[in-house]
Amino acid sequence: MATFQNSLPDLTRPFPPVDGPAIYIETYGCQMNTYDSQAIGGLLEGAGFRLVDNELAADAVLLNTCSVREHAEHKVISRVGEVRNRRRQAELGPVVIGICGCMAERLGDDLRKGPKAVDLVVGVDNYDALPGLLRGLTGAAAGTGGGRGAVTGHRLDAHYVAPPELYPVNNSHLVTIHKGCDYKCTYCIVPMTRGPQSEKAPDVILAEIADIVARGGREVTLLGQNVTAYRWQGSADFGPLDFAGLLERVAGIDGLERIRFLTGHPRDMHTHLMDVIGRLDKVCPWLHVPAQSGADTVLRRMKRLYTAGEYLDMVDHARRVIPDVTFSSDFIVGFPGETDDDFRATLDLIRRVQYDQIFSFKYSERPGVPAARLADDVPAEAKKARLAELMDVQQGIWARTAQAQVGQVVRALGEGPARRPPGAWRLRTPNNRKVVVLGPEVPAGAEATVRLTGWEATTFFGERLNA
Repeated sequence: MATFQNSLPDLTRPFPPVDGPAIYIETYGCQMNTYDSQAIGGLLEGAGFRLVDNELAADAVLLNTCSVREHAEHKVISRVGEVRNRRRQAELGPVVIGICGCMAERLGDDLRKGPKAVDLVVGVDNYDALPGLLRGLTGAAAGTGGGRGAVTGHRLDAHYVAPPELYPVNNSHLVTIHKGCDYKCTYCIVPMTRGPQSEKAPDVILAEIADIVARGGREVTLLGQNVTAYRWQGSADFGPLDFAGLLERVAGIDGLERIRFLTGHPRDMHTHLMDVIGRLDKVCPWLHVPAQSGADTVLRRMKRLYTAGEYLDMVDHARRVIPDVTFSSDFIVGFPGETDDDFRATLDLIRRVQYDQIFSFKYSERPGVPAARLADDVPAEAKKARLAELMDVQQGIWARTAQAQVGQVVRALGEGPARRPPGAWRLRTPNNRKVVVLGPEVPAGAEATVRLTGWEATTFFGERLNA
């Protein structure tokens, strides 16, 4: 259900029975997009629409999109054609197709042109326009694209709350605490698609989480483009509040057992924040803090606002004050001007930190971002080779880390059935390590004590000690 700043809807009331047009929502991209899709679904259900889980049963299909990489946008355009082809093959009538989210914000009216034009385009701050647009479109002939309308543009006061009925994701309830970003890293399209940083009010955040707990939720994941940059300037109910202060307030909610968050920015991982994380038992000891590169020259061209040395100092302090802390990160290889020595510096940083997990990408230019003015001068083959070497180094690091854990006894939390083997259950440790066990069910959210017996890829296998 949508909310605007300091105006939390009453989520304790059940939605009225719905028999209106059927809406299918498909999500691409990050956890924030997942949360936004949940918010869109709640908003539409509250307005009398029905949510369905099959595009062929829908009167309208909404694609909630990502623009971080060009491939993600191409995938959405292909999906538009695929949806229409499937409808024709099933001998169904035309369907309303809308594109929401970051891609809608970046391309706007252009998405309503050409052979794969869509019927409506709604940006990240205008989801409250969807009920009215969809009522008009689903009541008329649609599916041909063009001429329908695009609603885009950033509104600092527009914040959304997803109803708990649509949760959770891996037993963790997603909660967006702010949107947008002010850092303007030179390679990043987020400031264009998500706009400037704007905070959701603390009372709205706390009320949302309290409602999640009242409905049985026990874990939340706080989300933001740079979640650690949260800064509330103060209001009648709250004084100034940084992310550490917000964590302390959230941890004070009775019945909430675990708090995760992502994504953190190295510049905002202050010693005070890490001290608070180490002190609060409810905050899980897992930090996803993208480094992007280990070379100071590249970090300056990326406008990341820290050095490799400062990043390593952050890691060292976290390991001193946060018991059992683990790290994951993002890296870009082949950024404009990256030399072999720069790439070696990245490998050195990876070896020093000993990450549990890395998400790594070859640099690709995004139109309109500052880095697009730099010469993309690293050959494609060099990017490919560097990415392969980085992944090989990380695989070796993780193999040694994982093997050293075999035989250890850990606490882990049930998430649901595992994909394989049959009869197995998926669990996750507080520091974000995946564990699969056989035997009696481990209910979602239940804690189990497990001895780790082996591992494969990024997943451990274990045996329960308290079955």
